[in-house]
Amino acid sequence: MVKVDEDQVADFGLYLSAEAGYNLARIEELARDEGMSDAGFTGLLEPLGDIVNGEASVLVGSAFSLMQRKLCELGDALIDVAKQYGYTEDDNRSLIERNGLDSDTDEAIGYGSGYGFGDGYDRHRDVGTSSFNYAELDISPIDRPDTNYSDDLDTGGVLTVLDWIWAEFEVDGGKGFTDSLISPLAGNYNSIEANGKAWQSVGANLGLVAASMGDNATTLAAEHWEGDAASAFEQFLDLFWRKGAVYAGEQLGDFVSKGFEKVAEVSKQIAQLAIDAIEVIIKAARRIATKAMPVVGWAWTAIETAGKWLGKVFGVDINDLYDDIVEIIDTAKAIFDLFEAMKNIVESMQEYFGTLEELVATVQKIPEVGSLEEAYNTTETINQHIDAMEEQTTTVNEEADKAEGALDDLDEIAANAG
Repeated sequence: MVKVDEDQVADFGLYLSAEAGYNLARIEELARDEGMSDAGFTGLLEPLGDIVNGEASVLVGSAFSLMQRKLCELGDALIDVAKQYGYTEDDNRSLIERNGLDSDTDEAIGYGSGYGFGDGYDRHRDVGTSSFNYAELDISPIDRPDTNYSDDLDTGGVLTVLDWIWAEFEVDGGKGFTDSLISPLAGNYNSIEANGKAWQSVGANLGLVAASMGDNATTLAAEHWEGDAASAFEQFLDLFWRKGAVYAGEQLGDFVSKGFEKVAEVSKQIAQLAIDAIEVIIKAARRIATKAMPVVGWAWTAIETAGKWLGKVFGVDINDLYDDIVEIIDTAKAIFDLFEAMKNIVESMQEYFGTLEELVATVQKIPEVGSLEEAYNTTETINQHIDAMEEQTTTVNEEADKAEGALDDLDEIAANAG
């Protein structure tokens, strides 16, 4: 006779809903609040921040909501098995309802409320009464130093000169110097890099959940549920979760992390070139402010009227004034070219984060299990869907490889900017 401890089989179902309602919610929070933060995407990078914190973040929400639902449905199937062997309980609602996840949306993070024992998920902690403990996650605070591309720029004493030049020569369509050159650089490359670190943590913590599910499934099969049905269930969990959904989450976590790191690296490189050029402008403006500020307008009028050969007007060296103003304007044009390179970063990366669609597609490939009571039924389900899951995990890798071309584009943008 096959040994089945129906209470333990049912408790494993409840354990799966604890991973769904508690741990997956915390990992989703990390992925979306930290991994898809737009905090560093200001200035010229703001449009990319809108994508990251907008449609790409919703894709992440879709994937996690789907994972929570699939895990809860798998838990329901295990409870049904336990009932076949005599297990009874008063609450006949589905686990998705019992955990308060039935109203979850892709836009919001779905936090489980516990499945009805009044203690949240404490039963599945290492000090709890369950044999099956949820994973101990390793989520550290994400540090976002308040660093700005333009922190070290000092326009004190020269801003009046620069604003006069910007207005007199219509350097940038009527904008003042600050709006023209400083504000576009107002970004935080350290914060963008922090997004990447968050996604590294997302992948690692999904791995911890997978390991926990595998260890607990081994315990269930070895100690509480013998026979072919238990072995088939363990195989199902391994193939569709550990090697399927969680694998995709780990791979795409690493992939997304690389994207943020590259954006931070290249934007910082281009921004530093712009900062160096702005420093040249400020130095030239400081020379004007020191020698010619009270009469710069009159002096330039004299240049326009009589040309550089005047020599000096009101003690101002006309040649030097002319050369300084021309240097400022020419350098500004070079900086505008760098800004175009920054805009190209946004264009190159727009589709990169859309690759997260493959995480949603992978979770969708996890089949409905129906009845887990019979090994034959579970094995048939595995056989019918294993090829589709293997194809999908291959697609994850292929799409990531394709999208990585955007990272090469960023390197080329940086090289051309230099």
